[in-house]
Amino acid sequence: MRLKITPSAISGRVSAPPSKSYTHRALILGSLAQGETVIENFLRSDDTLYTINACRSLGVDVQSDGGTLRISGTGGKFSVKPGQERIFVGNSGSTIRMVASLAALAPGRIIFEGESRLHQRPVGDLLSALKGLGVEAKSINGDDCPPIEISGGRLLGGEVKVSGMASSQHISSLLMVAPYAEKDVKIRIIDSLHSKPYVDITIDAMRQFGVEVDNHIYREFIVKSGQKYRGRHYSVEGDYSSAAYFFAAAAIGQRPIIVGNLKPDSAQGDRYFLDILSEMGCQVGYGKEQIEVTRKEGLIGVTVDMGDYPDIVLPLVIVAAFASGKTKITNIGHLRYKETDRISNTATELRKMKIQVDVTPDTMSIIGGNPKGAIIETYNDHRMAMSFAVAAIFADGEAIINSAESVAKSYPGFFADLAQIGAKIEEI
Repeated sequence: MRLKITPSAISGRVSAPPSKSYTHRALILGSLAQGETVIENFLRSDDTLYTINACRSLGVDVQSDGGTLRISGTGGKFSVKPGQERIFVGNSGSTIRMVASLAALAPGRIIFEGESRLHQRPVGDLLSALKGLGVEAKSINGDDCPPIEISGGRLLGGEVKVSGMASSQHISSLLMVAPYAEKDVKIRIIDSLHSKPYVDITIDAMRQFGVEVDNHIYREFIVKSGQKYRGRHYSVEGDYSSAAYFFAAAAIGQRPIIVGNLKPDSAQGDRYFLDILSEMGCQVGYGKEQIEVTRKEGLIGVTVDMGDYPDIVLPLVIVAAFASGKTKITNIGHLRYKETDRISNTATELRKMKIQVDVTPDTMSIIGGNPKGAIIETYNDHRMAMSFAVAAIFADGEAIINSAESVAKSYPGFFADLAQIGAKIEEI
């Protein structure tokens, strides 16, 4: 789908969609739990649907009724449905990394595969850790990337050493399955851990389902064997990473935008985007489950370490393109292994808009200016599509967003919500 976006003055109120991160985790924990779990306000997107289908392939009864899911928990006892030993997960890195550990509890051989880009995304750290816990796990092509094969049925437990540089998702995956190991599980981080707030989300969700994790300053995590998740009613909170695109639009457009359905004390680290916008010259107002962003003065560039916040780097890049001076974003090398290389390809598209960008293996430096309309490639990356759509609203001249349908991966209603507050969007 190609969209033409004409410069627009936007303002108003939108509601943040449900959190993708919490939806994934609630699905997995409900599948592991004893008893029924009812999930309300879940995110229905491409990625979460892949997780639902993967859980069903492992023998979990998941029923969908509008915005509600009913999950009959397995108590950690999975069984592969005949003919479903191969599980396709599209380009959902979250699904393959998190559900692979569940497969360790299912007797038999299971293969996870996906689209071509997924087969370039590293999962070697997860496979090594699973092997350390007594599970047969391998990359079929021997390159530490999908497709992968898990031969499960027994999770011994014990101590494993894991790198936290490439992704935090494999840490979350191991934590969630750990209570069902035969022995306590100790996960030692052998270097730095990127994206710590996503591990916080996992630990928060696990606690809500009845399991505790000992977190020793993100260097070591211990989960006691024998703990059990309990089925429960669970309502998914709003997503701060999705809200960031509207906060970015308010920052650039200098008109107030309110985003509702946001939990003020959320464990989501992407709330940090609001702190950055404040530093860049915006005013942030906090209400009851809603946040308003506006701006009266000029936008100024900043220098910021984004190692823990990968999902809000692209909206920050777009704000930086309209700010005065230089914005330097550091510690983001792991963005090269997302749905696309979000460093090199973002720089390519910004240059089309006549914005100066300098990159290194793990940094981006943006000199703000007056972005021009351009034909933007999104590389089938949902966050590229949403970020450059915001840039297009305020660009000098019309812009075209190619492969705009990629937003369905995390936020299917994104363009409808943009149009609701005044964005001029036309499919061509």
